[in-house]
Amino acid sequence: MLYFTIAALVVILDQASKRIIWEIYRYSGGTDLIDGFLRITLSKNNGAVMGILGGSRIILLSVTIISIGALIYFAYRMRYAPVFKRICIGLILGGAFGNLIDRIATGEVIDFIDMGIGAYRWPTYNVADTAVSIGAVFLIVGFIKATDDLFESPRGKDPAAALKNSRSSDE
Repeated sequence: MLYFTIAALVVILDQASKRIIWEIYRYSGGTDLIDGFLRITLSKNNGAVMGILGGSRIILLSVTIISIGALIYFAYRMRYAPVFKRICIGLILGGAFGNLIDRIATGEVIDFIDMGIGAYRWPTYNVADTAVSIGAVFLIVGFIKATDDLFESPRGKDPAAALKNSRSSDE
């Protein structure tokens, strides 16, 4: 259930932030927060990351729905994984749902976080994108550094033993 709790929190935060930012800045387009480094700049993206596949709504919806299905399956398979890995899956799942809601509702994703220095700007993004990125990076790090305490199973270092222990305790 941890996956879905984290995912629900990400969806709520993502959707609330988009609605609030949209209501405040829809006429002005945004504002400067930290001396040109961090801005709120409203934009709508009808593509994937960095506008890739722009205008391909059906393809993006299909890929997102398939990805969410795969994540739910993956979450089920990792139900005995360490808490930190389950949090990472929840972040990715919530981010995918957050952007899926926008794509279904309007065909576009609302982005508003604009970072960069001068003319060198990162593409604008939102809370859902941030959750997906953080979850993916930490999940990859977790798989690479499997000996780190954050990524160890709460029932021991051997995931197979943890699974066996949980099955025997269920009997």
